[in-house]
Amino acid sequence: MKTTSVALVSVLLLSVGCGGGSSSSNSSNSGSSQGISGSYEFAAKSNTTSGATTLIEANLSANGAQSNASGPSQVQTATNVNGTWYVNGDCASSSAGQNSITGTVTGSNITLTFNEGGNVFTGQGTVSGTTVSGTYSGTNSNCSDAGTFTGTQVPSLAGTFSGTLNFPSGSDQVTATLTEGSGNSLTVQATLSGIDNGTFTFSGSAVANVMFVSGSVNGNPFALFGYFDSTGTYTGTPNSIEVFDDNLVNGIYANYGLLVKQ
Repeated sequence: MKTTSVALVSVLLLSVGCGGGSSSSNSSNSGSSQGISGSYEFAAKSNTTSGATTLIEANLSANGAQSNASGPSQVQTATNVNGTWYVNGDCASSSAGQNSITGTVTGSNITLTFNEGGNVFTGQGTVSGTTVSGTYSGTNSNCSDAGTFTGTQVPSLAGTFSGTLNFPSGSDQVTATLTEGSGNSLTVQATLSGIDNGTFTFSGSAVANVMFVSGSVNGNPFALFGYFDSTGTYTGTPNSIEVFDDNLVNGIYANYGLLVKQ
């Protein structure tokens, strides 16, 4: 999980890091192991590249001892290297964004395989409640890496957030209420005052701590993505959402600002 994708100038929004959440179950000691399920954020810290952390956001499903998630609607990833973020990880990839995770639980042990756009990494770890931790490694023609990882189940995206967002046309004070439904669908009711005024509805989906929504404001279409950070490790403020334009301009996703939970 090294680097060569699109850098975000400020903070992470898209992450592997990484949400929607339902129930999770893991292993028993009676020989019938259960795979982990629900929305998880895996933080993989590289021992190969100094200062590199990859966030893997995943909506995992379990079938017996097996767990899996595949494709952009179930797995999103980004790598932070000393403060610079790379969407879809930092490995050169022939299938950027086409990521997947598979896992097998045996007792309290878990084996994971993460495919980052064609670059494959394997991990060995343990499951304790809704937390997974261990080590990973992978040798690929485009990217080799090894390190440690921690996976934590994250709750559904919900609540009311407010702050100032700076759009190309001007600034708005925004109050946004998030509701995550079945199948990780996401609805955002947003009240804007400033350059825009009124209440508008956005809809989309959540991949753990990452969200993608679209809608229109006074007839102007908007496609946004956001990253929810409960601890403030990446946004600098606990329980906040960093909001970005979901369209690349000169290789960069514009950062519109921060919304903080009320």
